[in-house]
Order: sequence, then C-alpha cells, then structure tokens
Amino acid sequence: MTDKDTILESLYNDFEKVKESLRFVAKKVIEEDISEFPIFVASHEWVEIGKPIFNREEIELNWFFFVSFVEEFEKRKLILREKLKDFKATYNDAEIKACIFLITETEAQFIFVPY
Repeated sequence: MTDKDTILESLYNDFEKVKESLRFVAKKVIEEDISEFPIFVASHEWVEIGKPIFNREEIELNWFFFVSFVEEFEKRKLILREKLKDFKATYNDAEIKACIFLITETEAQFIFVPY
C-alpha cells in the first residue's frame, strides 16, 4: 500500500464516522443560501480555511474537518476564476457527494466522496 493509499483509507474511515453530519452541514449551507457548493477541508493540522466542524479528540478522528464553500476558495485563489465553471461541473450535486479538499504534508487536492 502506498502512502497515498494509506492517507485515503484513513480519511475514508473518518468520513464513514461523520458522513451524516457532513451531509447535514452541506444541506444547511445550501438551504441558508451561503453557497450551492459547500467544501469540506480535511487536514491533520489545524488550518485557517473555513470553520471547524468537529473536535477530533471528542470523536476520535484522525482528521480535522472544516466547512467552507467555493466562494471562499475563489477569493483565496485556491480555485482560479477561469477554472470555476469546470470545478462546478465536476462537483455536480452536493446532496449526493461530499467535496473534500484534502491537505497533507506534501500536497492538497480535491476529492469527491459519495455519502
């Protein structure tokens, strides 16, 4: 198993523990007209993107989860304006899959995980 596989497996294990809560948060972001495109940030370290969702010590998670949205990512230039249309097309439906911005020691990437 590669390091990347281990990272994704660890994230998936945590996702399984919190996916219904994440789905609820995503629905609230959409219903309250904050954004049509909620983004969850997952990182082993505390980051200054979005707002924290869980205390990982209380839930025994390996990852911190934060909620953000596409507009914040565009403002921070984490998604370039010219790529926004492609991103939204890839994202598709926030009620079917979670968009996770995975930050590791060596890279950051978007992954989409069905609830």
